[in-house]
This record gives sequence, C-alpha cells and structure tokens, in this order.
Amino acid sequence: MICKRCGSAGVQVQAVPVTKRRGCLLTILYIVLLFIPVIGWIALFMLIRGRKTKIKSMAVCQRCGRKWVV
Repeated sequence: MICKRCGSAGVQVQAVPVTKRRGCLLTILYIVLLFIPVIGWIALFMLIRGRKTKIKSMAVCQRCGRKWVV
C-alpha cells in the first residue's frame, strides 16, 4: 500500500474502535423523558448503557501521518 500524499510505502494497517455519536435531539428527548416516572427509568437506562462502537480498519502512513479507512 502506498500513501497518496507523500508516496511512501511505509503504511501500517490498524484496527481502530469508532464510537457512534448520539444526536442532540435524542439527548434532549432522553432528558425530557427523565421527568416522566416510569418512562424516565427506561430513558435513564438507555443513557447509562452507553454508545455502540464499531471496529474499522485504518491505514496510517508512518512518514506523514495521513490516515484513511481501508
């Protein structure tokens, strides 16, 4: 594999965890639902549960530091 920026052949492929971001509207919805007794507990559980992560393969050039998804 060759880097497109500097033309170096020193490219290393790594597995990188990428977290999925939560939207602003979803967070506001969870906060509003916290004020409703029964549904609020479910919303609190969803907030505590955390975010989902995916593993993606990323190539990193050792010479210039450019990163891209493989």
